[in-house]
Amino acid sequence: MKKKTVLSLVIAQALFFAACSASPDSTDTNESGQEEDQTQETVNQLDEDEVTTIEEQVDADYYRPVITEDGTYAPSQNRGITRSLNSSVNMRMFEIDLMRHSQTYFPTDDHFFQEGQYLSSDLVSNWLRREQLPQENENAKEGEEAETEEVEEIDEQMQGLNPPENNSENSEDRVPNVLNSILEQNFYVQTENGLELAGVSIGLALNSVDYYQLEQFGATYEQEIPREKVLEEGQRMGEEVASRIRNIEGLENVPVMIGLYEQSTQDDLAPGTFIAEGLVEEGESTVSDWTMINEDRIVFPLEGMQSAEGNNFANFRSEVEGFFPNVSGVTGLGHYIEDQLMNLEITITTQFYGKGEIIAFTQFLNEAGKTYLPGNVSTQINVESLNGMESYLNREADQEDYEVYIFN
Repeated sequence: MKKKTVLSLVIAQALFFAACSASPDSTDTNESGQEEDQTQETVNQLDEDEVTTIEEQVDADYYRPVITEDGTYAPSQNRGITRSLNSSVNMRMFEIDLMRHSQTYFPTDDHFFQEGQYLSSDLVSNWLRREQLPQENENAKEGEEAETEEVEEIDEQMQGLNPPENNSENSEDRVPNVLNSILEQNFYVQTENGLELAGVSIGLALNSVDYYQLEQFGATYEQEIPREKVLEEGQRMGEEVASRIRNIEGLENVPVMIGLYEQSTQDDLAPGTFIAEGLVEEGESTVSDWTMINEDRIVFPLEGMQSAEGNNFANFRSEVEGFFPNVSGVTGLGHYIEDQLMNLEITITTQFYGKGEIIAFTQFLNEAGKTYLPGNVSTQINVESLNGMESYLNREADQEDYEVYIFN
């Protein structure tokens, strides 16, 4: 992984949350004899005169965005849907991790990114609801012969993906809402005729705990959902999305990656992780194969302190708190992949009364990090105060020294 500068971090964050893009426009065929696949190819292309791209890639981990000619961008068609997630850390990591897992199928070196333009807000809002079962006509009066039952027609494309409710108020019998949010990301490649849609990623954010109310403004209850049930329902809904996606203009044939993200609970300081992913291959309407993902995130010192990494963090924290009198908090967010710690992000909150204190404290952290923190793990140390971020230290897994930044 390349070294990341502060500038690249700022740019990357902007790309994650406001990737510059343009919505693909459908183009009518000029000749009645054109074949359907040629029409589809036109639908999925962006004219070079209408859009441009950022040619310089700040880091191999980040996609270059598609932007319009005048420098504006088209936000996601379902912008704001992810605000229903349990916390801001889930909102952030749901998007970042979907982009990270998409790189397996749509590499950053030859793919350009834009926010989702095909799933409308109305469509996603309907998908997040419960499945509606047909309602029978109950107008027949007692003693009268029942007339032919009329069944309410339901648009299957707009049907809710969450399982239908069973009207039970008991958390042991109640059917929980599993699907919480949906996120779409689009990926383009450069061709002779302009940018062409090469793939789409769809993230399904799933609940491990369903928070519900029996009446408006009433008490909030919790219903835990076992991992096996989360995975089962997630795969079921993923297959349904794979089928419905082919009914959307422009998405009839492109490859689609579907990822299942299990969000953390409302009181968890750590974000959730993706637990499975699958690919809907070009022209297919089912997931070819589901791949299980073994990842975890924990917050030191709330958990994980019995591990070797926890012991490293405890020693580092003790040294930091002993060096500076006003440290009010030292926490670490550990990201495990295949049971191995791959990234450690430490946040230190304190109060400073002068620039000299910031400089001295940051230099101390540089030495303490080298001494006490694991050397084969990508590590970031954020020093914050009431005034915002004061300094930042970064070391990649293959580096010995930290890159140190002290802000004015």
